Amino acid sequence: MLGPRTAYADHEARARLEPKPARLADAARVRYQEFANLGSALPVRGTGRGLELPDDAAATGWVDGLIAEGAEVLASYEHPHHGRWPAVVTAKHGAGRITTVGTVPGPAFARALLSWLVPLDDDWRRIAVQPVTVLSATTRQGRRVRFVHNWSWEPTSVPAPSAVTDAVSGVALIAGDAVALGAWDVKVLVEND
Repeated sequence: MLGPRTAYADHEARARLEPKPARLADAARVRYQEFANLGSALPVRGTGRGLELPDDAAATGWVDGLIAEGAEVLASYEHPHHGRWPAVVTAKHGAGRITTVGTVPGPAFARALLSWLVPLDDDWRRIAVQPVTVLSATTRQGRRVRFVHNWSWEPTSVPAPSAVTDAVSGVALIAGDAVALGAWDVKVLVEND
């Protein structure tokens, strides 16, 4: 995913001369040269091409004037001027895709966008209910690592969706065991093979 102002400046913070996102425009099949600050939030609507947005989806703070050059438009602004540019586009590239977001999404827009980018078919994402979040990574050896955070003053626990070993304590848990989290705690869990 590319966000607003991606590849706008060079290593000395000077505006690049080539179309932005510089060096990525051809792969992302989108470009921009114009941008604007937003004084208030703009409503954003899906185009019916897979990205479902709630009624309160909004762009905040910034708009890149994206011009799709073969990328599929997923969302647009409801505005007489900014509406001529898409808010989100996506394009196939290699074995994956590049999705470009031309604004700072408000909370509802961000939730919908991230759910589209990373579908909920991962059981670890299903246990992530506020104040608990789960981030994932893959080791060089191909093992999944789960970072389970408690962003609260209150201790809590969540059920482990699969067998894991705590990377710090070495304690092994089976699916269904409680992952106990203290206040403002994090557990680093490695999935067992």
